[in-house]
Amino acid sequence: MSKSIAVQLSPKQLAYIKSLSASEKKELAKQYGVSVDDLNSNRLPKKKKNPLEELEEDTLGDPNQERLPEQEKEEEEELKLFGYDLFEKKNVEQGMNLPAQAAPGDYPMNIGDYLIVSFYGKLDITHEVQVNGEGQLLIPGLSPVNVLGLTLNEVKSLILSKVKQEVIGGEAIVTTGELQPIRVTIAGEVKKPGIYTLPALTNITQALNYADGITELGSLRNIQQKRKGEQVSNLDLYDLLLTGDNSADTILRNGDVVFVPSIEKRVTVDGAINRPAIYELKSGEHLQDLLKIGGGVAAGGSKQNITVLRYTQQNRKTVLSVDLSRNGDAQLHDGDEIKIPTISSELEKAVTLIGAVTHPGPRQWRVGLKLSDILASLKSDLLPISDKNYALIIREEKEDSDKFVLQFSPKSIVAGTSDLELLSGDQVVFFSRFESAIEEVNELKRFAYVADEVLEMEKNRLLEEYKREQFFESIGRESLLSSTSTEKSQPLTTREILQGKSQEVSENNYSLYSRQRLLRPIIRELNRQGSPDGAAPVVSVNGEVRYPGLYPLPANANIPGLLEAAGGLKESAYPEKIEVSRLAYEDGVEGIRHIELNLKKLTGNFKVNSKDVISVFSKPKWQDSSKINIVGEVRFPGSYTLSAGETLNDVIERAGGLTDYAFEGGAVFTREYLREQEQELLKDLSKTLRADLASSSFQKSVSSANLSYEDMDNLINDISQQEALGRMVIDLPKVIDNEQVILLRNGDTLFIPKKVDTVSVVGEVNVSTSMQYDPTMTLEDYLNSSGGLKQKADADSIYIIKANGMVEKTSGSSWFAVSAENQIKPGDTIVVPLDYEHVDNLTLWSKATQILYQMGVAVAALNAL
Repeated sequence: MSKSIAVQLSPKQLAYIKSLSASEKKELAKQYGVSVDDLNSNRLPKKKKNPLEELEEDTLGDPNQERLPEQEKEEEEELKLFGYDLFEKKNVEQGMNLPAQAAPGDYPMNIGDYLIVSFYGKLDITHEVQVNGEGQLLIPGLSPVNVLGLTLNEVKSLILSKVKQEVIGGEAIVTTGELQPIRVTIAGEVKKPGIYTLPALTNITQALNYADGITELGSLRNIQQKRKGEQVSNLDLYDLLLTGDNSADTILRNGDVVFVPSIEKRVTVDGAINRPAIYELKSGEHLQDLLKIGGGVAAGGSKQNITVLRYTQQNRKTVLSVDLSRNGDAQLHDGDEIKIPTISSELEKAVTLIGAVTHPGPRQWRVGLKLSDILASLKSDLLPISDKNYALIIREEKEDSDKFVLQFSPKSIVAGTSDLELLSGDQVVFFSRFESAIEEVNELKRFAYVADEVLEMEKNRLLEEYKREQFFESIGRESLLSSTSTEKSQPLTTREILQGKSQEVSENNYSLYSRQRLLRPIIRELNRQGSPDGAAPVVSVNGEVRYPGLYPLPANANIPGLLEAAGGLKESAYPEKIEVSRLAYEDGVEGIRHIELNLKKLTGNFKVNSKDVISVFSKPKWQDSSKINIVGEVRFPGSYTLSAGETLNDVIERAGGLTDYAFEGGAVFTREYLREQEQELLKDLSKTLRADLASSSFQKSVSSANLSYEDMDNLINDISQQEALGRMVIDLPKVIDNEQVILLRNGDTLFIPKKVDTVSVVGEVNVSTSMQYDPTMTLEDYLNSSGGLKQKADADSIYIIKANGMVEKTSGSSWFAVSAENQIKPGDTIVVPLDYEHVDNLTLWSKATQILYQMGVAVAALNAL
């Protein structure tokens, strides 16, 4: 059910609304943001403050109720009855205030009408005379004139004749003066039927205007004027509305009746017609007449496959299909709903250019058209960002509408070394040589004459995404795009760099014409064509290529062409070793067959099959991918490429050595494979703890410790969500002095912070704090400066996390024992752990809190550096 809220009207309010005229109702409805139909009901919908609130109610209302596209369209654009708005703007100059009009010659003279007789010649005098109760005109100087029952022209002739007879040498001019009002009866399907006193010379439409117009049940095409029981005129308002013909809109006489009968046949026409609406049809009018009344079929409409929905005598609906191009016409019944279809949007005799071309869009096709005819110059026909070595033709099979692909090189087409003939309906796709939008925009800045167009398209795309984000925010939902795009666009923090994270191209940051964007719908369509009789025509290209991934398999496929599709070989690629992995069936058993190729010796006979996986390997001992990141206080921080056997000290020397502000004792060295191991250990540990928590052996301990299951579960979640750092403890001064040799691996990171002079105290102290290092202060002094130990502190297990990551015990035990005077140095963190005896020896709590303390302190120590 919908969430819409309605306001109940009181009987007094409802009576007042019903007393209003049609125009007044329309103005009132407009003022309160409702429809006229709502005003006529006894409940008004509550007015929305924001249009999105209505959308929210529709989308979040009943999850089981689906909204059909046809229903949505009807709600957005409800068809109206044609012609009934003619009387919505009522003439405000009613009654006797209408401007004077000249009476026609056939106007019948009535008692009370005035005539003006102006004499000239022998006499020069004017008389205004009125038809008296006996139907006579008493004109001074003339004998009485009987005019009752005569028309205006007959009266004029009679008076002029008398003037010639009775006034010697006199002439006269006869004109009408004030005319007597008429009484007319307006009946039938009008909003206010009754007997009206109207000005003389009132016509039929003016009279209907006094009655507030015709109801929606009344006919606009059979309005009858009756006089003494006989029909004297028939008015079709469609003639007036559609052609401006008002010849049938005759003047009413005293005692006339205007009668509006009920409508007999009404049909609805929608779709590709110039004036969709609900129309009234006369007897004998067919579909062709309806289309003419509706303004004709629109430019994009079709007279073939016109749909007619019709009610049958069995109270059911049936569907008829009409082809006017063959049948010529069709009869229509009352209540028919006609839908005019649109013609296919597919272009005839055209090819379409898509992607990184100067002028994308359709081109006229002719027999014999080739690629060289539409691609004459790389500079003028392609954008500067275009890939000159890879482009595709998407072609459709005529029989089954399946798609297949042809690959070509734009550079070869322009050079004249190759060419392909185009067929009508072909789509030619040109790609950018960049995948990242940032790289593409930087390249376009050098070519302002085309950059504006591409950037405008990208701006429009981002605007649409912004509107979509605003919509999701307005209805309280998080967009699927918002969580990923914002994260990826932020610069990496030091901690993220130490964790081995890299800046990747997010979904929204792919360039407008990248392979990722343009190939996705093509590959999706090709995958749909896969069947047991034939695999989908796609291949995978991996390894040392610029853009590894899934690619369409062209009909003219070969290994070099598919490598170009993936952006070509990297510098690290080894052309002598390329492997093709292929599905193979032997004795009905599926297997994988590996074929090794040498690109330099490859001939054109090798055939690539669907679903092949092409792998390109790197050169032996290629070191391009082995790098170390050095961050912080070295003279030249950055990413350094490693050679075989290179040590950490060697790279520090390459980086110019340490700066004067470097804190050697606080160096943080991370290694990727250690981070991965630690992350797996955290996952395993959280699983083990969760299993222990669920087991009955811990229920008693949990109960006795007054800890809820939810508290324990949150604690384990904290552990599982921790990100491992992969830190390896090193002594940087010894490394620099070559007393400690560390061989480097790919992905290593070294962070050297600035000098610090603080000592931190965390854990079970009253106030966790950091304070200025003082060589005269002892461990007890630092603890006292933090407010002393809490009641649950374990004073015998206090330990120190050194700035370089090592842990020292403060007691005299053999575990990392050191002399007391050398224990506390700048950058150190003193950790006071929890005494687990205070929580009833709960093993789970002991393990969990120890892990959290160690990980939290490690992060705190890193942040303090």
